[in-house]
Amino acid sequence: MITDAIILTRTRQNKAWVLLFAALLAISCSCLAQSEAAFTGYGEVPVKTPDSLLWKVRQATDIRTKITATEPLLAFHAAHGTTDSVIVYTRQLIDSLSLSSLPSAEKHLFQVSLYLTLANAYSEEGLYDEALRFYLQGIRMAESLNNKIAVNDYKLGIANIYAARKEYNKAIAAYNDLLDTGGDIQIEHLVYERLGAIFLEQKDLSKAKQYTGKALAFFRQQHQEKKELQAKLTLGIIEELSQQPANAYSIYNEVKNDALQHRFFDLYISAGQRMGDLLITKKEYDNAKILLSLVYANALQWNNVEAQLKVLNSLRNLYAATGDYKNAYALMTQYMGISREVLNRQNKKEINELEIKYQTARKEKEILNKENELNHQKTVKYSLLIGFLVILLPVIGLLYMYYQKLQTQSKLNATMEEMNRQKIAALLKDKELELLKASVSGQEKERKRIAGELHDSIGGNLAAIKLQLSDPTRVNRMESLIRQLDDTYRQVRDLSHDLVPQKFSNTGFADLITGYIRQFDMPGNAVITFHAFPAEEIDRIGTSLKVELYKIIQELITNAQKHSQASKVEIQLTQLDGVLKLLFEDDGRGFSPETVKYGIGFQNIRERVKLFDGVFSIDSFPSRGTVIDIEIPLNPKCYEA
Repeated sequence: MITDAIILTRTRQNKAWVLLFAALLAISCSCLAQSEAAFTGYGEVPVKTPDSLLWKVRQATDIRTKITATEPLLAFHAAHGTTDSVIVYTRQLIDSLSLSSLPSAEKHLFQVSLYLTLANAYSEEGLYDEALRFYLQGIRMAESLNNKIAVNDYKLGIANIYAARKEYNKAIAAYNDLLDTGGDIQIEHLVYERLGAIFLEQKDLSKAKQYTGKALAFFRQQHQEKKELQAKLTLGIIEELSQQPANAYSIYNEVKNDALQHRFFDLYISAGQRMGDLLITKKEYDNAKILLSLVYANALQWNNVEAQLKVLNSLRNLYAATGDYKNAYALMTQYMGISREVLNRQNKKEINELEIKYQTARKEKEILNKENELNHQKTVKYSLLIGFLVILLPVIGLLYMYYQKLQTQSKLNATMEEMNRQKIAALLKDKELELLKASVSGQEKERKRIAGELHDSIGGNLAAIKLQLSDPTRVNRMESLIRQLDDTYRQVRDLSHDLVPQKFSNTGFADLITGYIRQFDMPGNAVITFHAFPAEEIDRIGTSLKVELYKIIQELITNAQKHSQASKVEIQLTQLDGVLKLLFEDDGRGFSPETVKYGIGFQNIRERVKLFDGVFSIDSFPSRGTVIDIEIPLNPKCYEA
């Protein structure tokens, strides 16, 4: 529930940011006014609620008339993208409804509509877990009331949440279920629009364009302006990914202008953010910075958290592209802070329980339907075969024996599966032990080899030199001693080169990492980007620290390639205020740090960071990617002479 304290805090933050951007807005508006892609920054939310709607709400005396009077007000704010207002008004109605004396059946009828409105608003706000909670609560009420239209609306909302959380298999299955149900052409084309967005995320541009085109034609025919602009925005992204930046920019600009005309400010922000990304691609960094700053100011003022995250990511890429890694790192820190705030505002445990109950209820309903069907078939068969009961008794006995055999076989199969799982677990443990033994054995062999070199070669030379120095009668002793000392020096140098690879001494560390990353530049692999700032200072750190950092980056990239299913990996290595910061981020499937069991790779990384009194932290969540932050304090001994 949104409390007064949270609203007050967000309002104060918005005021501070608006003041911060005021000067920039004044300058940037004049700069962008000369181009067709002008973008307006507002000092306050430019959506004024019509007095007539507010007057009707204030005149309502009971809960029934209040809900009826508030419905046009909710539709007005939903259309203009001011979802905060939708959330506040809807929650007030839900609270008032729960305290009212209406009969339970009538309460449920109103709650079905209000929960759907609230869930849609949370979904637009990017608070997917909160949205899912109300979708799951509402669909049970709609099913109990046998309201098929509302059930389909809730199913669509749940499928949209799965898609937003990148659980594409579950989302596509839910959308196909809606298409199979049929009967509602509006739902059908909303599904087409969402399927187009999913195939766009999966880079299947042909299917994305096909489904989005169907949806666009329908929305245009039905004069649904906002849905039409949303479909156009998706087509613009398809053009952008199809390497048609000019077409994409033209579409975004058209969407931006139409959204401003109809006062759809959520689409207005989205189109502006996409235009800013294209300006970064075209290396028009000054225009991109102005445009994205205006978009971010509007997203802050309208409290659009999802838009804030997207624009922060675009601004971070912009500063990284211009070499301003200090600001890029600061924006990344702000991005992570807002992400944590979003997660903290959602009650995951309660939502997960509701989702499990919803899935269980669906399965139970399917089982009940199948049981009813089987019972009906049994009744028909019994009525037809009652006269042959005596003849069928032996057959029934055989069937019962066969059933017992199947049950025994099923239990045997389950036992065999469990034994196989235990064997696999034992083999994995044995493999880990073998790797540890091999590592220890390799270290022991290397120590013995170094000891042998020291004893046999260097020790022998030093002994010979000592004998010559102790014999005062030898002639030409100095020349022989110099040769033997030179030979000993070469042996010591060769041994030291064996211990520390020359590539860490002869090659810049940033170039060394870049060369290693280049090995993964192949189709199907994640796109890896690496930035080091300042490169000169990083090249000066000690060889031992370079070796450990190199191994840490190797292990992180290997984990991302094997497990994360990421399409993009970003690595930043920054030396700032006497601290070496390594930031590793991927957009993969993520995991829950509280429940995951870490393997040897992560344990090795922790030990390497611990050698230099560093700090190792992981920020990850399922379907939201992973961010790994490593900070190592630098002191004079960490640099090479």
